[in-house]
Amino acid sequence: MLGKALKYSFVLTLFVALLTAAAYAEEPSAGYDPSSIASNDFSAGYKAIAKVKPPAPAALKVKPYSGVTSRFDALSRYNPVNWGPDCYLPVPAKGQFVIGPRFQFARIQGDVRRGPATAGTQPSNVDFDDQLGFKKSGNSMWSLDAYYQFRPRWGIRYSFAPINLSATHTPLTSFNFSGQTFTGGSQIHSKWDHYEHRAGLVFNLSQTANGVTNFFAEWLYVQDKLAIGGTGTGVTSVTWDSSRNLAALGLEFSKCLRNYKGNTLAINGRGGISFLDDSFGWEAELGLSYLIPIKTGRFGFIKGGYRYANLRTERHSNIFETSVDGAFLQLGFLF
Repeated sequence: MLGKALKYSFVLTLFVALLTAAAYAEEPSAGYDPSSIASNDFSAGYKAIAKVKPPAPAALKVKPYSGVTSRFDALSRYNPVNWGPDCYLPVPAKGQFVIGPRFQFARIQGDVRRGPATAGTQPSNVDFDDQLGFKKSGNSMWSLDAYYQFRPRWGIRYSFAPINLSATHTPLTSFNFSGQTFTGGSQIHSKWDHYEHRAGLVFNLSQTANGVTNFFAEWLYVQDKLAIGGTGTGVTSVTWDSSRNLAALGLEFSKCLRNYKGNTLAINGRGGISFLDDSFGWEAELGLSYLIPIKTGRFGFIKGGYRYANLRTERHSNIFETSVDGAFLQLGFLF
């Protein structure tokens, strides 16, 4: 109980620190130093001639912002958005949205174990493919991502991703799940429903004309419902229904590769970890995006790449571990 309290306190402190840093970030100040001089030269016997020196351009004195957020600028020397030739990368300005659905052609693997919590009892692991008959590859899934830039360096994001699999299968070997034994050679029907909700803040660590690097801190809510039942008589169906609340932290970047007649080709990357609630996971993503201008400040885009995500929950003798990886394609708008 104390360990969970410390973990939640850490995440809460992180969010408060980020919000405080944004509130106290100072705005640039400017000053003007006039430097114009005019003089008259009068010589005896000649007409007076006025010599006027044009005013020098106004000198802007900008005071760099200070506080917690200024310390993040040291990361810019390692920032991948500074690599390569210069080109312009469109990014959301204050008050703009980025939204679009994503489709992934995924390979899904899973390993679960659930049994009575008694001393000396070791329930068997159940494989999604071998015992339950779920397809390992050739699965299609979708998600929806939405992002809003509410301050120059701050944004908020929400995403939703469901997975629904079902199969009728005849396992070769027997297995035990939640106190129920399913014998090899008997037909069983299995169904898995998985839902992920993400919501959190995105902070701009570094930005140039040709790229941007962001840090994100998100709340991740995961629901899993696994039902296994026999199709014959005398076999009891069992269901494992669980939900978890996790914190997710990570970095993401976008780097312009080429501008062509107003269109932009860019490379994108993302990596992060998730933890809390007896769970730990990680994700990595790399892809290319192509932005097409629609009108001033608004773009349509197409994005494709590869993504891998793994999540494992372990409580006492119970385990629920899944991994999803594969190519993805996303369509959307920046407006």
